[in-house]
Amino acid sequence: MKSPSPIHLNLQSHANLMETWESVASMKDFDSFTIRKAPVPEYNEDSYQLAFSRCKENKCGTYDTNWGCNPGAKRDVAEYYKGIDYVILAYREFEADFNDTELMKSISDDVHRTLRMMVLELRDNGIECDGFMDGPCDYCGECAYPEPCRFPDMMIPSVSTLGIDLKKYFAGLDIPYSFQNGRMILYGFIFVHKSA
Repeated sequence: MKSPSPIHLNLQSHANLMETWESVASMKDFDSFTIRKAPVPEYNEDSYQLAFSRCKENKCGTYDTNWGCNPGAKRDVAEYYKGIDYVILAYREFEADFNDTELMKSISDDVHRTLRMMVLELRDNGIECDGFMDGPCDYCGECAYPEPCRFPDMMIPSVSTLGIDLKKYFAGLDIPYSFQNGRMILYGFIFVHKSA
């Protein structure tokens, strides 16, 4: 019988003190992030249609180019939310020069990698979940779209595909949501499925 990894032994020893997601969130790999549990956003058709129309304007150049953005990632969000128990939010503030595209991409890639690690660790500990973040997935570098996704378990789609009014959602949670000169906060969303 395969023995549990040191990480899982550590999580098991904390099982009676905190929820599994809290044990994962307390791992050293994630200590630079603020991580908290939040309710499932309320679905709003108007907000969803507005987000989809903005995606379709293709100002970022990723519409209809990958499985992490619309229309490739399009889903019935209201139906999806019915199977979600809660959301784990992970966010971090960065110093940023918005004119330095290389730096901005590096920061975004780093947060994507960290969120993906968190999702995989949660899944390894029995929590079925999906990660979302701002921007395209970019796991493969060049997406197979429109051919089938090569690594669906590694995909981190754009949160824009869910059509959440983020300003309203964060205001209800008393979480900062603003963009200031020289600073930005990047947010990751992990949607945790209800137990079967």
